[in-house]
Amino acid sequence: MQIKKTSALTGVSLASIGLLSGCVQFVSVKDMARDKPGYLATHFTIESLPAGVRDKLPAAGAHTLPFKMLTMSGTLTGHVGAVAIKSDFKATLINAQDTGLVQQVFETSANDVPSGATFSLSYLNMYSLKQETASYSQTTALIPFIVHDSDNNQFAFDAPKEDTTYTTTFKIGTTVQLVNFRTTVSSCHTGRYYPASQMSAGLTGRAIDLDCQDTRDGIIQNKTRRTYLTEYGVGLSRSLATSTAKMDWSYSDFQKDGEKTAIRFATPASDKPI
Repeated sequence: MQIKKTSALTGVSLASIGLLSGCVQFVSVKDMARDKPGYLATHFTIESLPAGVRDKLPAAGAHTLPFKMLTMSGTLTGHVGAVAIKSDFKATLINAQDTGLVQQVFETSANDVPSGATFSLSYLNMYSLKQETASYSQTTALIPFIVHDSDNNQFAFDAPKEDTTYTTTFKIGTTVQLVNFRTTVSSCHTGRYYPASQMSAGLTGRAIDLDCQDTRDGIIQNKTRRTYLTEYGVGLSRSLATSTAKMDWSYSDFQKDGEKTAIRFATPASDKPI
């Protein structure tokens, strides 16, 4: 079965597209940060997606996930150009009506001082559908990016199949954009399942890695690695590489519905810059 696939967890792929609309609206970063759960619940609902995307989603209750709230924390390291990046992160995922969609607040910090937050709505925490990022050093955040349409109407799957390539074409723009969407072809290839305990004795279930790349006009825009965990029914970002940037995610613990599981991931073998 060919599965809908639309970009990475933290939205680096969406953000790299740039502003595509001449009509840009701004939201106060202070207002977003004051009530992050409220902002997420209000602006990143299933109903906020374009009809062409909503119509391809599983109905409420059709794709159950084994959590109501999943919190992950860890460290994000790498570089953008010549600038080294190292941030702690905390990601809070909310199960959206057992449709396979999750709402997420991904907050970064350095030396225990919050530096920014990304709000998103994604499928399985792997396929980003809507995203907005706020830097706490700025007054306003730019208008969100959103998937307007795609060529695949089979969103749901129980788990990725082994040694399988999933490819789709999707269109991305801003939430106010009406035409001239950017068309991107995204392709992921799965490896083999292995015990998730190989990553950490604290994890149960199985894991499978997906090596992905996004292309536009035949040119590779980024390469990513993600890991799908059957214990949680969602994926994790592990690495991202572009022509100018390289990032790696490492995870220190999970908390599912109030139950904490300490874990320790080894640093992934990430792709080299394109």
